[in-house]
Amino acid sequence: MQQKYWITLILIMAVLGVIFTSFITFKNSETQPEIALAPYIIFEGTIVSISIDESVAYSEGSKLSHAPNDSAVVKIDRIVETGGSNFDWTSLGIENGMEVPMGFLYTARPAKIIRVVRETFHRNNTVSHTVVPTGITFEDGYFVFRVGGSSNIETTLPGLEVGSRFKAKVWNTMDVKIGEYEIIN
Repeated sequence: MQQKYWITLILIMAVLGVIFTSFITFKNSETQPEIALAPYIIFEGTIVSISIDESVAYSEGSKLSHAPNDSAVVKIDRIVETGGSNFDWTSLGIENGMEVPMGFLYTARPAKIIRVVRETFHRNNTVSHTVVPTGITFEDGYFVFRVGGSSNIETTLPGLEVGSRFKAKVWNTMDVKIGEYEIIN
């Protein structure tokens, strides 16, 4: 009887560990640079086709509850680097010369990602943190994503279209999505 108890307890702890790890990965997917151990790949690619989410009309100053669900077919021109673990990226079709459907963590359209560090205050035996205002708005033709981060940085993404060549680093978390990218010639 006691052996059943320990086996059950170990299984419950394993399931909770997987759930907790998935939650941390999901929360960190909003702040890409803070994902330390997840498998990643850096590649250069070309947009073959693109699908823009037009389910919502965006107007100046509007607040969004979630990022647009844009997607694209990307031709992998060159794999620059892999890391984080020995994950087999070919299992997802990500290899030189292949065309792969991918989503976007932010959007394929022009966007700004504003990372804000929350401040920590120590007073006597109390530690408190400032709240970082997060959210998504549409301002001056850009989707503006305000997220917590490890430094105060604003990154502008110019948007992608068919034929755009770019370099990106993506992580194998719950979804493999293009986050920040750099346009290349």
